[in-house]
Formats: sequence, structure tokens, C-alpha cells
Amino acid sequence: METNKDKVPETTQTNPLNTPLNNPVNDISQPRIDNLQQNQPPLSTKSKANYWMVSTIVLLLVALIGGFFYLYKRNLFPTVSNPNIATTQPTTEPSDNYLPTETAVNKSNQIRMGGVRFSYPENWTPIFASSKGGKSLVYFTKTEQEAQQLAECASSSCGSYSLKLEDYANYAVWQNSTIEDFIKQVRSDIQLNTLQETTINGRDAWLGYTDTQKTKHQAIIDTGTSQDKSFVAITASTTNNNGMLEEYIAKLSTLKVSEYKSIKTNELSAKKGFVLDVTSKLNVQDMTLVNFVLDSLLAGKDLTQDYHYFLYLESTKNAGSSIGGSSYPKDSFLNNKYYLLTDNKQLTYGSYGTSQIQIKLSTPSTQNLGLYLADPKYCQQDNDCQYRGNFCSIGAYNPYHQFTTPWGCGPGDFEGLGNSMELQQQLGCQQDVEVKYDSLKCVSNSCQAINAKAVCKQ
Repeated sequence: METNKDKVPETTQTNPLNTPLNNPVNDISQPRIDNLQQNQPPLSTKSKANYWMVSTIVLLLVALIGGFFYLYKRNLFPTVSNPNIATTQPTTEPSDNYLPTETAVNKSNQIRMGGVRFSYPENWTPIFASSKGGKSLVYFTKTEQEAQQLAECASSSCGSYSLKLEDYANYAVWQNSTIEDFIKQVRSDIQLNTLQETTINGRDAWLGYTDTQKTKHQAIIDTGTSQDKSFVAITASTTNNNGMLEEYIAKLSTLKVSEYKSIKTNELSAKKGFVLDVTSKLNVQDMTLVNFVLDSLLAGKDLTQDYHYFLYLESTKNAGSSIGGSSYPKDSFLNNKYYLLTDNKQLTYGSYGTSQIQIKLSTPSTQNLGLYLADPKYCQQDNDCQYRGNFCSIGAYNPYHQFTTPWGCGPGDFEGLGNSMELQQQLGCQQDVEVKYDSLKCVSNSCQAINAKAVCKQ
């Protein structure tokens, strides 16, 4: 190995751009270099040994530097931060409302409808579909590719699928009715002689394949009480027989059944309120599907308790009118902002859903929102109250209006005064009736219209 001492420099040097440097002929350095070269004594054996020692040291230094670089690249060598360099801190303070885009999505493993809870394997993905003829419909898949395909056809009809469950509906029928009565009244398409009578968790049930290829299976389960008889009918089918239908049938014995009953919002044991934002690939106006999605995706894993969900919108005053009204989603019920009332104590703020439907629950700005939602007249101050319609009644209420599909009521019922048609006749009004009041007050946590009276609308 050569060193700088072994080799004499050339008389002409080059710069980094390979352009010759100025080196005039009369440069005094040239003779000096020549003289040094001519007068250089021959190298001794001892000098050669010293050069080998220097070469060895250089090799060791190169090895050390290479090792340091390797450790540094593998992050195995501790780094020392410079105290003079300020580190960048996040500008957004975390809060209950702050949900980062990378927040983990809480995934359920349950389908719930009509008093029936079905826990499916966690490697399955549910794809909700638009209901047909009042049925609730959901597909299941194990692959992301099929999930994307099913999400595209969910608004219409999917021709190929690994597993489809439909008709998770609870039919209430007359007292003391039998399964034959139920089939005759509601499900005349079911051939009872093709099903085998059994029990599921102590409930009477009828199960069986209804085709020779064993690609279609039906289950009828008694969910009623001695006073009110009701049944759930489930149809499971497949066009891609990969074993998922058999897996579903094997899990029917673990299906949870609870008695079918309705409940009023003010009867909830717990009243929790959330702001709910939902986005989806489903463009639907179907309350049955909305309830089906919420009951299932917000269930939590292996949740055993019964619970209820109620959606609300915030009423706003209409322009030029003293009566507030509720604004409904115009395009899709599954792409909107709502307020959620529930008695599910385990439900927390965060993100829920699948790649098809995303739900975000965040902190409401209104304290004790659950109390406002459970009772439309509940208030804490006068500003909580407005004069608006609440279903078929018109009076003093808080701004939160339960979300239901619009339906007709007939003459409006003015709270404490009578309906509009009766008042119009009593007052001899040529046009409609309106209500005048001195003020809106919050009295004992209840919205009241002070000195309300009906007059003819001018």
C-alpha cells in the first residue's frame, strides 16, 4: 500500500473540476522538488517496517469507521440530541373532541336485530345491503377483495357471495298464535315440513336446508312472551360454497335470544348522549337499515347486555316562522350528522365500523345531552327552549328532535290549546291559526310557553 511519503507529487495539479491550475515555467517550487527527489537517501528496512505499521493503523481506522457507520444505520448506536436545537411540538392539544385520523377503528363481531344476537367469527367482514321488501340484509366475507365487490353491489343486488343473511325481522302476531299461524300470516313462502323442530337456548326453533344443493338454510325462532307472540325468520344462502354457510349453521346453537319489546326513551336505565357522524358507500333512505347498522357496528365484541339506540337531529327555526322544524337528510341517511341516545354503558368515544361504513362518536358541546334527548321538554335555562313541532304536537321544547321517517299527522295539535282545525272553527279564522306567547321559560327543567294563546293568522 502506498502513502503520500512513498509517491512524489506531479509537477502539474488539477482542481476538482479537472481544470489545470496555474503553474508557470519559472515557478521556484519545481527545482526544489527535483532536488529533494535527487538527494533522497535510499529507504532502509526499518523505514519500510514503519510504513507497514502506518498501513495497519489506517486499516484499523477504516474498519472502526465502517463499524460505527453500520451501527448508526441500524439504530444500534445511541444518538445524542443537540440541546441548542428546539424540538417541534404538536400544536393541537388532545381533547375528547379530538379524534386523530389514525385512530384505531373499534370493530364489532355481532349482528343484532329483533331480539336476536349472532356472534360471527372475527375474520369475517359484514357488508350491509339495502333491504328488499322490509328485510334486513347483510353479506359476509373473509377476503378484502370480495368485501370491495360486495360493497359496490350492496345498493342493488349481488349475484355472487360467500354468505348472505336476510330477513332478520321480528314479526309480532296475535296472542297464542302458533308457528303455523305465523307462516300463514307472514311467511307463506316457508315450507314447514322441510324444517326440523328443535330448541335454541330454550326457545322453540325450526331449522333446515330448503334445497337439495344445500345452499339455502332457514331458521324460525320464537322470541315472544306469553302475552305477545313474535318470531324471527332468518334465511342464509350462498352462491360460493366455501364453507361459511356451514360455519354459520354450526353457530346457531350459540345464538342469543331475548324477548321482543319496545321501550320509550325516558324509560332507559342509563341515558348517554353522543355526537354521531356516519359516512358510507350506501346511498339509502331506509330507517330499518340505519337501525340495523347501528345495532350491529356499535355492539362491541361479545357484548351480552341488551341496549337501545335512538337518533336525533337538531331543530332549527324556519325563516319567517316562529315555529321551529327538524331538518332531515335529503340524500342518504347513512351520510349525515346525528345525536345518539343510548343506554349502552360500555359505548365510548371513538371510531367504529368497517371499510364500507364509518361511524365516529365524539363529545357533545351540550352538557348532559342524554337528558335533553330522552325528554324533549328537558331544559336547564331559558335559551334551551324554542317553539316548534315535536311529532304531531306543537309547543315549547328543547332543540333535539328524534329522527324518524316523516309521516302525516293530520291537524297540528297545539300543546294545551287544541288542534288547528278545532281552533280555526272556534275562532272563525279565515286562514290558519297561530300561537302567540309572552316568552319561553325553563320551569323546573321543563320548557314552557308563558301565556300562550291561539289567534287567527293574519
